[in-house]
Amino acid sequence: MRAGLIVQARNGSTRFPKKMLTQIAGKRAIEWVLSRAGKVKADLKVLATTYLEEDNSFCQIARDFGWEVLKGDPSDVLSRYAQAVRFYELSTVIRITGDCPLIDPRLIEMAFDKFMEEKADYLSLVGIIDGFDVEVMSGDAILLADKRAKLPSEREHVSPYIRKSKRTKKVFFKPFEEDLSYIHLSLDYPEDARVIERIIEALNYKEDFSYQEVVALIKERPELLERKEHIVVNEGYLKSLEEDREFIRKLKGKPLKLENSLKHFEKTKRLIPNCSQTFSKSYLQFSVGASPLFVKEGKGCELTDLDDNRYIDYTMGLGACLLGYAFEPVLEKVKKELERGTVFTLPSYLETQLAELLVELVPCAEKVRFGKNGSDVTSAAVRLARAYTGRDLIASCGYHGWQDWYIGTTTRNKGVPEAVQKLTLTFEYNNIESLRRLFEEYPDQIACVIMEPVGVEEPKEGFLQKVKELTHKHGALLIFDEVVTGFRFSLGGAQEFFGVEPDLACFGKAMANGMPVSAVVGRAELMGLFEEVFFSFTFGGETASIVSAIATVEYIKDHSVIPYIWEQGRKLKEGIQKLIEEKELEDLVFVKGYPVRFLLDFYGDKALKLKTLFQQECAKRGVLFTGSHNMALPHTDQIIEKTLEVYDRVLDIIKYALEYDMVEELIEGRLLEPVFRRM
Repeated sequence: MRAGLIVQARNGSTRFPKKMLTQIAGKRAIEWVLSRAGKVKADLKVLATTYLEEDNSFCQIARDFGWEVLKGDPSDVLSRYAQAVRFYELSTVIRITGDCPLIDPRLIEMAFDKFMEEKADYLSLVGIIDGFDVEVMSGDAILLADKRAKLPSEREHVSPYIRKSKRTKKVFFKPFEEDLSYIHLSLDYPEDARVIERIIEALNYKEDFSYQEVVALIKERPELLERKEHIVVNEGYLKSLEEDREFIRKLKGKPLKLENSLKHFEKTKRLIPNCSQTFSKSYLQFSVGASPLFVKEGKGCELTDLDDNRYIDYTMGLGACLLGYAFEPVLEKVKKELERGTVFTLPSYLETQLAELLVELVPCAEKVRFGKNGSDVTSAAVRLARAYTGRDLIASCGYHGWQDWYIGTTTRNKGVPEAVQKLTLTFEYNNIESLRRLFEEYPDQIACVIMEPVGVEEPKEGFLQKVKELTHKHGALLIFDEVVTGFRFSLGGAQEFFGVEPDLACFGKAMANGMPVSAVVGRAELMGLFEEVFFSFTFGGETASIVSAIATVEYIKDHSVIPYIWEQGRKLKEGIQKLIEEKELEDLVFVKGYPVRFLLDFYGDKALKLKTLFQQECAKRGVLFTGSHNMALPHTDQIIEKTLEVYDRVLDIIKYALEYDMVEELIEGRLLEPVFRRM
């Protein structure tokens, strides 16, 4: 344990040049500071100045008083303190600024003793006259601040980062009952020197006067404090806060070139509602004017927009492209199939081949039917359950597509008859009682429970098994919507991963690496009803997609793709979490979900604004951010490293923009909108 008393001083003050060499009552200002502070019993006393030639005059003065001298960066005071901590191996630092000629060694020792007693990381005296300021900090806190502090105010004034940190134990010690912090006796202007000199003269040039003696004096003779001009207290710090704001503005990236994208947007608005076939891909989810709106091509995990900007993508076609865009081993087989034709008068033999593969891999699969979208097969499964049970009501949890039976439960329910809306009930994930209440309220009326086995929230211990038991107890069927989880959590889907087998399951998205195909699978006795239940459309067995699904699933199986994306997802998720913790943003930013598919989002009433700003600044740096991180084969270590570098810089912008109330000022485009709003 080694404590060091460090006085910082320089001659380069803009308000009062060479103030530390100013004569006050027969001594230079710096001599008053060094002689009075020097009475403190510390292991080491250091004058921290700069390496500028104009500050060399301090060095000999300090040495004459028996002080060590350390020279450092003139514009980075924090780095000087960190340099002292490392060089002198200090566990504790007592910080005194050179503009405190009246500093009282008794106050310094009082502050140090309280710091040690409280086992604090940081302590400052409060309620005392400005000019008697003392701060005590741990060496570790200074080193951490030096590593992470970036704002001008944090670098110039040493302690702001430590004071703002949620990780440090801070003590604001008021040694006296009366608050006199409004009185200004620090040396910031030439007139301050005259006031300080009058006080020393009134004390009969006594060298060892105390803080209390100064207080008693100015109460007895308040005219000693009279100045011709008004003094702005802490003007230097206030100025650095303005510098902070300019620094934050400069953190923003250069605006993207989006002329072609915006021109195409105006054209598309006249032709296509929402400018997209999918709400999640529409301009509502991308900041118009600051983010790309249309894609030209994709390869691996990179997209190119209409203005030839390139982006790392983690949404991966809403999770469909597990192997990456335009994945050659799959493309080769699709190209060959295209040459043979894709839709025929008779079913293709390839449908059987894919069905065999799914029956082999998926625990609940004994028979299979194909669709094109997730909505096709979830709706087919619901219709099948109603046919099997003779009941009408559905209990659902999660997102299940655009069809009336489900979308009627959301805020996007326009056009859905009220009678249809009433047929679907909802329950809360991880709340088995919410499902139990539905069965009790609607006895013998619920045909099935359809749910996503997992979203971004992990199932509680035994939750999925309890859902299955409760569902079967009441004579209903259990349907797992694995459109998202299938071939991502494991080859057999989330049902294999969690060890809970449903009656029916629905797959899509990643099954064909971007080609349109989906599947409903389940027990043979249930699936046999499809010979009577109408589920039929022209493109259900389109062979290019069937071949793509076969090639995709076989590649995933043969090349251990799923363990790889789990590992890469862990690296990215843990890397993001580390950044959040380092920047102390846990109350603002969160990552949630399993490594193969997780979400980065924001808390609070400014969440959408923060997401808009985050997307904007990520796009400028080559990462297309939507919040979702659907890990895929092309997300290599190099891609993850670059992503974390971008997130590192952009999280700084988010942190400072919120701290300085600059979020709206920094947003360049249109605010994002949620696809669904709260009911």
